[in-house]
Amino acid sequence: MSFGPVIAEVTKSNVDGYLRDYRVIACRIRNSRLKAKRLAILEMLFAQSDNGILAIKNGPLGDIKGVVCFFCPRGNLDAFRERLSGIGYCRKFYLLDFGGESGAGLGAAPLGKAFGLNSVNPPVWKGRRFFAGAFYEQESRVYEERSPHKREFRITGSDGSVKTVFGYRGNGSELGRRALPVEDARCMVNLSLPRVNKRMLDPFAGAGGIVFEFGCIVPDGTATSVDVDPVLKPGLEFYGSAHHVMNAKDVSFPRNAFDSVVTEVPFPESAVGDIVKGFANINRSLSDDGVFVVMCGKNQFGKIRDAMAELGNRLLFSHEVDRKGTDVEIGVWWRNGNSADGMEGFLAALREIH
Repeated sequence: MSFGPVIAEVTKSNVDGYLRDYRVIACRIRNSRLKAKRLAILEMLFAQSDNGILAIKNGPLGDIKGVVCFFCPRGNLDAFRERLSGIGYCRKFYLLDFGGESGAGLGAAPLGKAFGLNSVNPPVWKGRRFFAGAFYEQESRVYEERSPHKREFRITGSDGSVKTVFGYRGNGSELGRRALPVEDARCMVNLSLPRVNKRMLDPFAGAGGIVFEFGCIVPDGTATSVDVDPVLKPGLEFYGSAHHVMNAKDVSFPRNAFDSVVTEVPFPESAVGDIVKGFANINRSLSDDGVFVVMCGKNQFGKIRDAMAELGNRLLFSHEVDRKGTDVEIGVWWRNGNSADGMEGFLAALREIH
């Protein structure tokens, strides 16, 4: 796993070179995740890891809350667009036009009136005037259908039969909350570098939000899930997972069985012991360049971080996320620390973004 430069700092002297080779895409972050801007940037870079995009450190429209910009190589624009339906933290995308190349009338209306880009500044970046055109917008209908409130699922009923249900959210207990928002499930899958890491394990699968989005984002990948609750087995298999009914602390898989672990752990602090034991077992089954993407309670993060370090995994990045009053943290760990070393310059710049 290796990366070239992934961030660009643009000046008046180098802007023309960038605009010659790249198009500029402005991405609007979902209102629910405005405070997780850095995660949104990292997600986009990892979701598009083979398309050669660059995050723009000081991009246009910087005065608009929740807008981040990227350079996309001109030849990869169509491939870039094809992936946008599976992005979690951004939902609207705009193509910025610096030379009238996107077609007549693109900038006929002011930015704020036409596209909701309510900038107080004139549309000029590094001395270059630009217009904005709608590039892609995720369908709200699709998002709603995939939400844990409406998504089709299957469970084992009390009589042993398989029942189809909609909006399954667990049993309501502290250990049985199963309502991971679509944007978080998508983001976490994308943070696992799914174009490279196509063998995913979710050891705390619940009602399968991560498994479901993994199947949508990586249709040629393989998903394996684990959960202690036998009621969930038919639903997770319905989503395409090879499912195992067991406690994560007892799992045992062959070496090199998986490329990534993507999971939302149970949030009670009392569950940390079993979580750490599970990760220790799973670590032996992860490929040499394997990735852990973990959502946990903010109060759990320190112990999980320390356990990951003892297992030899490098914390690449972590960020707090506010899930309607529930403080959680998403952490990304890489097994190969040498690969992470090549990201230090970018990560330092990412931490400076607010």
